[in-house]
Amino acid sequence: MTKAIEHIVAGYSTLKNRKALEEIREHRKRLLMENRMSAASSGFNLDRITADLEDEISIVEAALSRFQDQTPGQPIDWP
Repeated sequence: MTKAIEHIVAGYSTLKNRKALEEIREHRKRLLMENRMSAASSGFNLDRITADLEDEISIVEAALSRFQDQTPGQPIDWP
């Protein structure tokens, strides 16, 4: 799923849609919290899902930090 998030984040960044990126980040944070609560009560090992969600949050936060670091009118530089 991480590759998919990278493409989605790149698209929203190209469109300079900060709000969409913030919504994705908040959604992933909610999923992470729900996952942690489920893991505690269910007894299932959800470590892989937790790691994936944390990776996706990091990707979105990196894109959001590029918005903060860039000067107005400057395109976002993607690796």
